[in-house]
Amino acid sequence: MLSTSAHTLLCSLFRDLSGDRHILNLSFRHAMSTALDRRGDHFEVEHPVVIERLHMALTGHTPAALILRTFTDRVHETLPDGTIVPVKSVRGWRVGHRTLIPLDEAQMFDAHCTDAASGEPVPPEPGVEYVDAPYVDLSDLEGV
Repeated sequence: MLSTSAHTLLCSLFRDLSGDRHILNLSFRHAMSTALDRRGDHFEVEHPVVIERLHMALTGHTPAALILRTFTDRVHETLPDGTIVPVKSVRGWRVGHRTLIPLDEAQMFDAHCTDAASGEPVPPEPGVEYVDAPYVDLSDLEGV
């Protein structure tokens, strides 16, 4: 069960985003992720604590990063067993005090296609498109 503030946060985050199936990754003290399904203004969240921690990151002063993978209706490939692999749109934000700072397509590509240890390029993940993250208006969180 999500708190009112966490639900308000999700409504703000998804206000201008399409798609119903998502994986949200949060790096806040340590990495964590959750699957979530969106049904209008209702969200089914696999691990609600991840959304609560995102809210904590926004209201605190601890740096964090947010990556959102959205499963599209487009097909990347069909596996030999008939499983359809969808194209995934990947976008991200830096989490600042009461703000989400959007990353653009190039920043997302660089972050995901560079080996962290060596700095060498790595090939993009198949079926992934890196996209600009939109600005997210968090003013609805002020009164919650």
